[in-house]
Amino acid sequence: MSALKEAIETMRKSGTISLSDVKALKLKEQEALFEEIKYWCLYGNGKPEKLGKKHKE
Repeated sequence: MSALKEAIETMRKSGTISLSDVKALKLKEQEALFEEIKYWCLYGNGKPEKLGKKHKE
């Protein structure tokens, strides 16, 4: 599993992610994670189970 998918799963389960986990991601993965978080905050209503859903289909 990629580091990005692991970070999203961690956030889905606990609702949080540590800064050390974010630091371990590559820059492109960090950007993708932050975009996912922004989308989730806008359209996911803060429900952890909606984090990481395909939204560009």
